[in-house]
Parts: sequence; C-alpha cells; structure tokens
Amino acid sequence: MPYKNSWEQHGVYRKYSGQVTGSDILQAIEEIAADPRYDDIQYVINDFLEIAGSQVTDQEVELIAAMDYAASLSNPNIRLAIVTTDPLMQQLLLQYSAVSPPSFPTEIFSDLDASRLWVGEPFIRKSKLSGRLNPAISCKIA
Repeated sequence: MPYKNSWEQHGVYRKYSGQVTGSDILQAIEEIAADPRYDDIQYVINDFLEIAGSQVTDQEVELIAAMDYAASLSNPNIRLAIVTTDPLMQQLLLQYSAVSPPSFPTEIFSDLDASRLWVGEPFIRKSKLSGRLNPAISCKIA
C-alpha cells in the first residue's frame, strides 16, 4: 500500500510513497471517511514528498472531488494540507480545483512544517447540518 494513515489528536497525517495511483488516493479517502473518528477531525495532511510518481486519470480526479464533497457533508470542518514538490502532483491539484471549488479549505505546501502551522491556525467551524458558517463555534487546532 503506497500510503499510511496515521490518526493524530485533531486530524490525520497521510504519508504517500512509491508510485501513487488515483485508486490509492480514493482508497485513502474512503478509509478515513468510514472511520467513526472522521466526524471530529479538523485536518488531513497529505504528504506526497516521498512519491516516485503518480498516475491519476481525469475521471479519478473527478471522483476524488466528488468523494471530498460527500465527505464534507459529514464533516465540513476539515482543512486539507497537500505537501508536495512534485510538478505532476501540483498539476493534478490544479485540475482538482478546476473540477469544482474544493469542498474543504485546501493549501499546497513544499514542506511538512509549514503545513502543520497552517492546520494549527484558528478557523470558524461550519454547522454540520447546513454547511453554513456557524460564528458561535470557533476552534484552534493544537
């Protein structure tokens, strides 16, 4: 398996390695979204720094965007940090953003420390039922 999900106190750190396919990314999303802890997490850090390459089709990019949208209905309060220096992976992320607006706040980083700082910043949580901002709830990720 070219990825490993590690559950942390407030989120998930996902480390990819080797050759990554669209199926791998879809499986990784399904794995955490099906976990009962998913509804309480505040971030997912996707670390692609050690990949050897990627093979993701246009259809898989659309499926990834659709899965993220469905997952955001269960927990709209997640930030996605993508850590990569791979030009092909960066292009896939631009393609993902073009399919539809990202379901979660998403940022691309070239180093892990910067991604951890970003997911740790305070943000306004959304109501799970409406998907609208709920100004009465705020959160600081430690």
